[in-house]
Amino acid sequence: MAKTNVGKKPISKEEYTTNKVLTVFSVCLLGVLVLMMLQRLLDYPSTWATGMLAVKVLMGIGAIGVICAVILLGLELSGKRDASRRIICGRNVLIVSLVLVLCMWAINYLGTAQPIKLLYVLLPVLAVYYLVYHSYAPEFFVIAADCGVAIGLIWLVRRALESANFTWMAYAAVGAAVVLTLVQIICAWTLRGKGGSFTFRGRKVESHFSRNAYTMLTVTPLVMTVLVAAMLFVPAYILVAMGIAAAYLFITAVYYTVKLM
Repeated sequence: MAKTNVGKKPISKEEYTTNKVLTVFSVCLLGVLVLMMLQRLLDYPSTWATGMLAVKVLMGIGAIGVICAVILLGLELSGKRDASRRIICGRNVLIVSLVLVLCMWAINYLGTAQPIKLLYVLLPVLAVYYLVYHSYAPEFFVIAADCGVAIGLIWLVRRALESANFTWMAYAAVGAAVVLTLVQIICAWTLRGKGGSFTFRGRKVESHFSRNAYTMLTVTPLVMTVLVAAMLFVPAYILVAMGIAAAYLFITAVYYTVKLM
């Protein structure tokens, strides 16, 4: 009996998105586990050298990953390899490799305590933001980014004011918040004037913003900038400012979650 050749069913867009989100969460979880291992090695003088060797090996693996990613990108751009709906493609490998190199560089050259503690927070946050990007309305991703940046700047202002040599960083952080707010408001209302679409590389792209998106994209950065600027005058209330930003994010998250139902 002749064998029947049945073509492989192409993966759907929804399934591909789900696989990407699960992969990102798995990679971030693996990253946290690696950080735990490195911290355990670096906490003890007897194993500190082994820990630093592991850091350099991981940095080398990241560098090799960057080279492989460049090769993959070359093949994909030349049409010799199809990157559509592939988890392992040049862009994804490049992003993961660069993150690995930057993380290990920070531990190797900036110290072992603060960078690891910061990465414990950043990796899960990146995974959550990736989920938000693919699961929620586009404007909520921007709102979540505004709140996240504001919380980071609030923390930076407080730390800068505690050090006499880096007070200027507090004012720079407030200035950055103001600039980002102006840029976002200008972009939002320019986009509204164009009917929610813009042209990128000669192709029309729809933003898919909802009716109230432009108001939210105006109010949110203004509120967050006020919270950041308030730290210059009442730095002792850092937890209150962070709590307000987190509460604002939680309320908008509930609102957009209900809209998904």
